[in-house]
Amino acid sequence: MSKGRKRDARMNLAALVLLLGLGLIAYRLVDLQVVKADRFRNIAEEQRYQLTDLNPRRGCILDREGEVLAISKEAYSIYATPYLVEDAQLTAAELSLVLQKPREELEEKLRSDGGFVYIERKVSPEIAEEIEALELAGIGLEKESKRYYPQGALAAQVIGFVGTDNVGLSGLELQYDSDLAGEPGEAGVEIDPMGDPIPGVTEMIKYPVDGSDIQLTIDAEIQFKLQEQLAASVEESGAISGTGLVMDCRTGEILAMAVLPDFDLNLFYMVPPEITRTQPVTDAYEPGSVLKILTAMAALQEQTVAPGSVLNVPHSIQIGEYEFTDDHPMPKSDMTFMEIIAYSSNIGTIKTAQALGSEALSAYIEKCGLGQLTEVDFPGENPGVVPDLEDWSLTSLPTIAIGQGISVTPVQLAVLTAAVANGGIKVTPHFLLRKIGIDNEFEECEAGEGERIISENAAASLRYILGEVVRIGTGSRAAMTLYNCAGKTGTAMKPDPAGGYREAYVATFAGMAPSDDPRLVAVITLDEPDTMYGGLAAAPCFSRVMEFSLQHLQVTPSLEKVNTKDKVIVE
Repeated sequence: MSKGRKRDARMNLAALVLLLGLGLIAYRLVDLQVVKADRFRNIAEEQRYQLTDLNPRRGCILDREGEVLAISKEAYSIYATPYLVEDAQLTAAELSLVLQKPREELEEKLRSDGGFVYIERKVSPEIAEEIEALELAGIGLEKESKRYYPQGALAAQVIGFVGTDNVGLSGLELQYDSDLAGEPGEAGVEIDPMGDPIPGVTEMIKYPVDGSDIQLTIDAEIQFKLQEQLAASVEESGAISGTGLVMDCRTGEILAMAVLPDFDLNLFYMVPPEITRTQPVTDAYEPGSVLKILTAMAALQEQTVAPGSVLNVPHSIQIGEYEFTDDHPMPKSDMTFMEIIAYSSNIGTIKTAQALGSEALSAYIEKCGLGQLTEVDFPGENPGVVPDLEDWSLTSLPTIAIGQGISVTPVQLAVLTAAVANGGIKVTPHFLLRKIGIDNEFEECEAGEGERIISENAAASLRYILGEVVRIGTGSRAAMTLYNCAGKTGTAMKPDPAGGYREAYVATFAGMAPSDDPRLVAVITLDEPDTMYGGLAAAPCFSRVMEFSLQHLQVTPSLEKVNTKDKVIVE
């Protein structure tokens, strides 16, 4: 073959190889840019385009006068992209100085395998500025909000708290979480290879809707007074804890509710869970003689007795194998029904209940809502425990009549007392006054008219009798300077988990004022006080709280003062 032909063959071969190469490149380009274009476009978009949630503002919680009880403030979360951290040990050391956290703990996070890890959630703007000034590679800031409770321990158990993600965990923060939380929005964000958002290329998909504010029936001034006086009573009596509530008897609006010990809501994560319970709603107990209000209510309504009816009251009475006695000597053996309740005679009350009958007493227990939810707008309400009538034993009638063998909550006692104060109408207790939308649109709470459970005459007779409890009977320490009041004391032995009862007591006072035209009811309980009687331990707290509350609400003082403080009868 001539040299020319050999050269031509080589050129043809080279050209063929080149054409094949160009063909492969063209095929690859078509494959990538046409056949698989959508797939790679999606991959690219996933790498540079992300969807991000836009958090709404959580609504505020206000008291009835507009005082802020809970609000969300600006905060920042510190995060790391571990593979971008240049020196984990040095970075951890610098973060440790600002955050006051162990260096080893931070370094462990910085060396994690993931592409994202939180270093610290919801720090103040001041700390965020310090972190930003360090200019640490792989460390970023994320703007968030943090729940803040400006009143600290005020109504702590009632208000409740939220978790790290601003979700309600307890109390009214949980009850009204859907209203307070609002609706999150969504945006599309383009990010650079370092994972930082590219300014100016955010696509708004859905705008966030801020949460509504909620205004409570709670009055911060009355709430403060209740907590102050409850704390003083716990200390004075040597009790291990105490509860109290103040409620408008006409509307069911709860003006104050407290539990001692209390805690600072801003430090809720540092207290044991049992302290965060709102016991007047969530915990039931055997109330003792304060439940004689119900026995008296049923007996008066059924006309089994009248205030002036006279009963013979021996010191003790035998029912089956059990002997029932009075806790203290009665002034005489023949007593009017008014005196039986005023001096809190167990025997007189039991004899009244026997005349009334088990079926009638059980019917009034049901009518008054004991053993049932009051439907208060609060999570975790306890209905209490009431034995079914068919399960009553020989001693059930006498024990239930004097408040043992049955468990109720303080809020149920408040509803019961309010029915007497309110002329026989049972109201629904509630905390919500109104919801306030983002445009200041008000949605008022509709409490309803209430349900009549006894006549006005029976309620008036019982108010008179309960007024005598304070004037001459076991509740004399509930008397106030400016207002007449009425109520009932209670001293109940605590059940023993092993069976029977133990030598520990809960002291209670439930009452109303002014007794001639009631506006408020209040219930005070003290757990295991040294001065165990409700008239000695709980009644003085009722007196101080109720008098302050009525003056604060500018209620006209009683025209003719009949309550006295010169006589104390223990019960």
